[in-house]
Order: sequence, then structure tokens, then C-alpha cells
Amino acid sequence: MKQIIPFVKDIDFNTKISEITSIALEHNLKLENNDSIVGTFDISGKYKINDVSVNEESFEKELNFDITLDDKYDKSKVIFDIDNFYYEIINDNILRVHIDVLANNLVYYREEKKEEIKQEETKEPYFEDISNDIKEEDLREDKKEDENMIMEESVLESRTEENKEAPEKEVREEENVKEERKGDFTASFIKTEEKYSTYKIHIIRENENIDTIKEKYGTTEEELSKYNNLDSVILGTKLIIPISNE
Repeated sequence: MKQIIPFVKDIDFNTKISEITSIALEHNLKLENNDSIVGTFDISGKYKINDVSVNEESFEKELNFDITLDDKYDKSKVIFDIDNFYYEIINDNILRVHIDVLANNLVYYREEKKEEIKQEETKEPYFEDISNDIKEEDLREDKKEDENMIMEESVLESRTEENKEAPEKEVREEENVKEERKGDFTASFIKTEEKYSTYKIHIIRENENIDTIKEKYGTTEEELSKYNNLDSVILGTKLIIPISNE
């Protein structure tokens, strides 16, 4: 733990002080009798007597320091240092110095507090018997809340089962649609089986179009449109080519 101890002292000069041109601080603080900080501050520097003067006067002052620390601290490992130092010219011949002494590594004595905590821990806990204060109406309310929770859980489980069955149902519907389309496609072949008995699959390649396909297989656009969607014929499209028996 850290503690700041402020120290303020006025220094009298025999001559006028116009300006402090330099200043330094040294200390020899120490702990005495395990409860007091004692020592001195040595302040030295230079100053001007007036504003127009080019000459500087030297000064050196020794200030005594003695302060007693509170008994609540364990001061066996305390370290002293200067936390802050500044000054001000009060009048023509008084310089006021402000010194903040830093006392580091202070520790609170906690023996009494620890003993109090141990006594509190050894006390037996007190429990108040309130079983007779519970009303039958409160028991009925608790039972009703439990039944409502069971009903909500049942609804959630049924919804979960529905969600699980939904994807399987969609797959089955999709398969049914495929079977229907397959039946339609087969039916279209049956209707034309008197005229055609062979069908080829042609994949559109580069530089090919409907006109080149018609010319290659000797068919018409009308015949091709019966088995293919000619509105979206692009590179890589597969076309069903009917081959006539005639």
C-alpha cells in the first residue's frame, strides 16, 4: 500500500527573490522507533535578486522532517521516496516549498479482523422452520404450474416430431413428381412409337445450333420441340433426337 505525506515549509531569504533559476532537493529520511519518519530535506539552488540582474546568488537550506505513522500499519518493509516537489515565491524574501513524501509497502494489521472472520465461520447456521406457514392453496398452485409445464413440453415434442418428418415428406413428394414426369415422358414416346422406334441423345457442341442439328439428323424443328425445350438451347444442352422408321 502507498501513502502520500504532504510537507510544506516557508524559507526566509536575507535578500530579495526575483526569480529562481535552479533548484535541487535531496533527503535522508528513515524509519525510527518503528513508527516515525525522521530526517532532513536539503534544498539548494540559485536565484536572481531582480529582473534585470545577470548575476545569480546561490542558496542552501536544510529542513527537518518528523512525522509519526498510524499504528494500523505494519511499517517493517516501508520504503521512502519523493513523489512530487514544487515551489512558489510568496513575496520578496519568502520561498515556499511543497514536498510530497511517498511511503511505499505499508501493510494493514489484520489480526483482529481475521479473528472476527474465524468466529463468524464457526457459528452454526440458523434455519427458520416455515413449514407450517405453507398454505394448501400454494401447493395447489405449484401443482398447476407443474401440469402446465408438462403440457408445454408435450407440445414442443410433437412439433419437433413434425419438423423431423417434414424433410422426409418433401423427399417423397419430389420423388412422386419425378415419377409423374417420367410417366408423361414415356407416354409421349408411346404416342409416337408408330412413327419412331429409335431416339438419340445429342450434346450441343461449339458452333452448333438448331439449324445444324436439323440438317445433321434430317428432322424438323417441330419434331425436336415435341421432346425438347428449344427456348434454352446452349452449349452442353442434351437434345433427344427422334429417328424415323420410314
